[in-house]
Amino acid sequence: MRALQIDPIGPVAAIDLPDDPALRQRVLTTRLGGSPDRGVYHRRALMWLDGKAVDRGLPANVVATALASAWRGTDVGTSYFLHGRIIVTGAADGGADHLEEELADQAREVDRMVAGLALAWTAAPPASNEAAWAEIIRTVLAPQPF
Repeated sequence: MRALQIDPIGPVAAIDLPDDPALRQRVLTTRLGGSPDRGVYHRRALMWLDGKAVDRGLPANVVATALASAWRGTDVGTSYFLHGRIIVTGAADGGADHLEEELADQAREVDRMVAGLALAWTAAPPASNEAAWAEIIRTVLAPQPF
């Protein structure tokens, strides 16, 4: 099953997960480093995350939080950030399914947007983390085809 892996630092990467649900659950647990929880930010996708990532001190995942915000059409970062590694799958009947290419393309586009801003900030850094996040949100929530 095709999925995406979004690490706190690094590009969005395509991965394959087992079709067997029990084996897939074990692979998700291993890849996430903890018991997988589901986050629903799009009706056709699931974001799998380590529910204890904050308690374990894992870094914020800016790209995954920006993607969740784009899919929801609102800044979820005002309430919380996703932390640690995130795995994105399709959603079917409450469980994981093959991720549609359209949704994978949207995740890659958000990744490119965030990377482009980070590159621009090497020449002119934002005044604060809050200012950086505000610029990311303005960029990803600008009128999009998704």
